[in-house]
Amino acid sequence: MFRKILILLLFLFVFSYKVNAKEIDIHLFYQDGCPHCQNEKEYLSNLSKENQDININLYEIGIQKNSDLLYGIQNLLDKPSNYIPYTVIGEYALVGFVPEDIEHVINIYEKEEYIDVVSKYIEDPNYKLEKEEVKEEKETFNLPILGEVNAKESSLLLIAVVIGFVDGFNPCAMWILLFLITMLIGMKDKKRMWILGSTFIFVSAFIYMIFMLAWLNIAMFATKISIIRLIIGLFALVFGLYNISKFVKKPESGCEVVDDKKRNNIIDRIKNITSNKKLIVSLLGISLLAVSVNVIELLCSAGLPFTYTNILAMNELSGLSYSIYILVYIFFFMLDDFIIFAIAMISFKVTGISTKYSRYSSLIGGIIMLLIGLLMIYKPELLMFNF
Repeated sequence: MFRKILILLLFLFVFSYKVNAKEIDIHLFYQDGCPHCQNEKEYLSNLSKENQDININLYEIGIQKNSDLLYGIQNLLDKPSNYIPYTVIGEYALVGFVPEDIEHVINIYEKEEYIDVVSKYIEDPNYKLEKEEVKEEKETFNLPILGEVNAKESSLLLIAVVIGFVDGFNPCAMWILLFLITMLIGMKDKKRMWILGSTFIFVSAFIYMIFMLAWLNIAMFATKISIIRLIIGLFALVFGLYNISKFVKKPESGCEVVDDKKRNNIIDRIKNITSNKKLIVSLLGISLLAVSVNVIELLCSAGLPFTYTNILAMNELSGLSYSIYILVYIFFFMLDDFIIFAIAMISFKVTGISTKYSRYSSLIGGIIMLLIGLLMIYKPELLMFNF
């Protein structure tokens, strides 16, 4: 008798679980002939077989009706994109095929309320998505002085500040700046000193920003492909381990990209630029010097800006947001140069940053790259703050 009751209770438990289980609809917009779309279709097919509570809905955008539906959904979710596959789960839109993203959203809806936006829009094309107040409260916090702060935006902002600041302690650019300041101080013309020094710093910042924006445009497509993101993670891992080993094995941290011959050539160029009596010629020379210096600097520490732009690309922000985060990175990247230059211009003394700080920046940068590399490989969703 007891055994029968136990079996009955077990049956009721299983039955009630199946009845109360939350069904999740995944809507995939794809195009015939697209290899990434085909990979996602196979992945979703296997996923639905493993979990019967997941329903797969396919929309081939070569059909006008499906293309119009995709356009309407993109406007509704405010996530326009020209890339496919385009996957919608509940209120989330995912561009490209990244299995970790799909699993991450499914995990979210196992704990939170689920609204099938696509189905609601199909039923009523005038349907409008309303932001849930509870979700907004979780994402924003009131802090003293700063006021209301968005947690997701703050995470990306903090990463920009930390990586940008660490990237700024670059020995390849620092010695060039210090030598330039030494030559400017010898001129005894404060106005000319400020003009030439400021030009060098601002052109350097502009060139670095152009590089980061260029790579961001590539990364926005590349990070949608799992294998490429894995390669980027491995690169970050290797670069991080190299920086850490450099800290351990080499007590003195210096620029390894520029040899003595190149160093002497750069010194001669700086002397020629600062000694030229025509300001316009000196400005042109300083600008060209800044361009060449940043090429050297990128060879020296490309890993940090390269990795940061990939993190930005993974978060699918607006064009304005991308620009703001890169500008924040550039500001903190150039901050040490601003400070050293301003002190030198005011005091007429060259104050550099000890090689000890450059060496420790190499260690910190290595640790950051190591952690980001591990996250990109094993837990990429932790770097996706835009969910």
